[in-house]
Amino acid sequence: MGKESEQTQHERAENTLLAIKEFKRYLEGVEKDLSRMSKRFSNKEIAQGVGFAATGIHEALTYLGIVKKVIEKTERIVAKSNIVSGNETAGQDEIHSDGRKSLSSSA
Repeated sequence: MGKESEQTQHERAENTLLAIKEFKRYLEGVEKDLSRMSKRFSNKEIAQGVGFAATGIHEALTYLGIVKKVIEKTERIVAKSNIVSGNETAGQDEIHSDGRKSLSSSA
């Protein structure tokens, strides 16, 4: 059951990273469009508002990058700890309900 849970968590992390990548691509396109639009407007207030929107999107892209790095680092840490915990339990003795001991690793 633990293996399935780990796999599900990994799949969710991968799906999240994919969604972030797609969303980032979308926001980058919108940011470019807004930057072009702000140069076209003769009304200073409208141009400024569009510029602020572009700046906000740029900030959102920065935060998306941070979230992506956190997810990737967490995935690496979890994978590493799973390998270490798997190695630690591989050599442990298994204790049966009647008190007998047997090695859990096959030799």
